[in-house]
Amino acid sequence: MNIGLIACSKTKLGKDMPEKKFKAQDIYQGNTFKKSKSEGIKLYNCDDWFILSGNKDYNLLDKNEEIQYYDVYLGKQNKTYKNEWGEKVKSKLIQKGFDLENDVFYIFGGASYYKPLLSFLKNCVVFKFKSSNTIQLDSPIYYENGKKLKW
Repeated sequence: MNIGLIACSKTKLGKDMPEKKFKAQDIYQGNTFKKSKSEGIKLYNCDDWFILSGNKDYNLLDKNEEIQYYDVYLGKQNKTYKNEWGEKVKSKLIQKGFDLENDVFYIFGGASYYKPLLSFLKNCVVFKFKSSNTIQLDSPIYYENGKKLKW
C-alpha cells in the first residue's frame, strides 16, 4: 500500500476559538498542507493518508478526527520529545494494521517530521521544501531502511 503522511501546519483554524473542534483535514490551513492534500496524495497514488501533528498527544491523526487548536511545532522540540513522538506514530501505524516493512510511506513534511520515522519505516519517500511554505512535489527523495537511495 501507498500511505500518505502529511505534516500539520502552523496556520490553523480556531486560534480565536480554542474550545471549538474541527476535523483534522480541515483545521490546517497552510499552503504546504493544502498542496500536499490536494495534489501530492493524488500524484503519488496514495491509498490512504493521515496527518502528522507536532503535538505529542495527537501525533498521527485520522482525517476525520476532531481536534482543537494547538500551537506546537515539532522542529522546536528536544530530542526526547521527538523520539517519544516518533514512537507514538509508530504505535498508531501498527494499530491501524500497516506493514512497516512493505508499505510505502509518502511523507509530505520537513525533516523534523520524517527523521524520527526513518528508523522504523522501511520504505519512505519524502519531499523537500522550496521555501517554508512551498513543497517540491516533483523531486521525491527515496529512503530504504533509513538510508537515502541514490538514483
